[in-house]
Amino acid sequence: MSVVNAEIARARRAFARPTLALLNKAHAPLVIAIFASIFTSQRKSVAADQFHLEVAGHLDDLATLNDDQLPESSARKLAAGWVRDKWLVRSVGDQGTEVYSLTSNAQEAMDFVSRAGGERAFVSESRIRTLLDTMDRFATDAQPDRAARVRSLNAQIRALQAEKKRLEGGGEIEPASAERMEEQFDNVKYLVRELPADFTRVAESIKDLQRVILAQLRQDERPTGEVLSEYMTASENLFDQTPEGKAFTGALDLLKSDELLGQLEQSIEAVLRHPFARTIPAREREQFRSIKATILDALGVVLAEQQRASRTLTTQIRNHNPLRDRELDDALRAAVVALGEWFPQSARGEHVEAFTRFERAGFGRLRTGLHDLSDDTPPAAIDQNADVEISGLELDEIIAMGGPRHREILAHVEELLAEADAEGDGDVTIATAFNTADNSLKRPVEILGYQELAASGGGEGLAPLERIIAIRADGTQREFIIPRQTLEHPANAQGAQSND
Repeated sequence: MSVVNAEIARARRAFARPTLALLNKAHAPLVIAIFASIFTSQRKSVAADQFHLEVAGHLDDLATLNDDQLPESSARKLAAGWVRDKWLVRSVGDQGTEVYSLTSNAQEAMDFVSRAGGERAFVSESRIRTLLDTMDRFATDAQPDRAARVRSLNAQIRALQAEKKRLEGGGEIEPASAERMEEQFDNVKYLVRELPADFTRVAESIKDLQRVILAQLRQDERPTGEVLSEYMTASENLFDQTPEGKAFTGALDLLKSDELLGQLEQSIEAVLRHPFARTIPAREREQFRSIKATILDALGVVLAEQQRASRTLTTQIRNHNPLRDRELDDALRAAVVALGEWFPQSARGEHVEAFTRFERAGFGRLRTGLHDLSDDTPPAAIDQNADVEISGLELDEIIAMGGPRHREILAHVEELLAEADAEGDGDVTIATAFNTADNSLKRPVEILGYQELAASGGGEGLAPLERIIAIRADGTQREFIIPRQTLEHPANAQGAQSND
């Protein structure tokens, strides 16, 4: 039973990780499909607003399938939940806008789904040969015997010289079959598929380490002079403080070699020149050609995170004041505790006593006077008969883009009310006045002019709704739904204004 208990504890820890938590969700196929549709090898991050729009669009497309598993939350709420579950990261991009990007956990889950849903077997000659070559290099690096290393190198040299002599003597080169090339192509894709998630994991470990160092710095009770050197060193050597960072340092030495990267490009082009490459889908062919760019982009993410963490730590250390930070932490902690005790016993609108331990804010000198509008000179009245052209527009066109025409509205409403009083038709509503007016008084802004009369005249307020069709100055139409409000005689309206 102890063995079973240990194994189930280990399994529970694994399923608690965000990767398996995602795969264990009822909506896992939906989330994986949305991530795969939005994030590609050429699109590592997406602006937050654009991401919300695309998620909403995908949900609308999937709604036609009548799938009961679709979530009922909005795209914005779903994205916020995915950030909490550590499947997405929301950060500030280079342009100063908020962007979403996948975490290493989400990338691992997507890779697992991709492998599990593949149609080709992964057990192959290329996979076994990769393993044997890796073990051979591993054993060579682990071999402390100088003579053994020399014998191994001599054996390799003899084999290479024999092959060179055979080819120089006219020996045949057996072309690789399409099946063999396809199988090796799958093996390369498998090896490359893991890299972005590995690089992302390194960047996340740096970010986590930055939080730990900052927390330790704030809690450090030693004098500032004693901690500066220690934490400056920590900020400059982030890669050496995590297992992911140490492994990345070794890979970085290889990726800095222009010769190796050049050989990688030549190898990619040689593979794509083989006749079997014509059978590869265009999308996979383009992904294969961009292997170098994928690696360098992932490398850039890690280096950028390392530089950002170093800047943050350096700024914090330079402005570090242990006494002030501890006082602020204690004050915030006390505020949270007091709020937790007060909130369950409080009622809506209840007065809250201010914390006396916080210092009074200093606002400096406030304004004691306001601008005197009586000294301003109003603009001259517009001459209705003047032939004026401003910015290429006639005067009538400028007026057509202005506010409500109160004078014309008053005259129209007065005429309607007089007719209603004479015929005993009862009340006149805004919709009646609006729909019977000339097109020049049916602009959307005229609704405000009619509502001023109704509001000042003591209209019915929230009543049944009415529908009106407004006509803009350019002739386009727009439909509005407004409350049913009655109009009174303009002589009683206090809010109407002249448009002079």
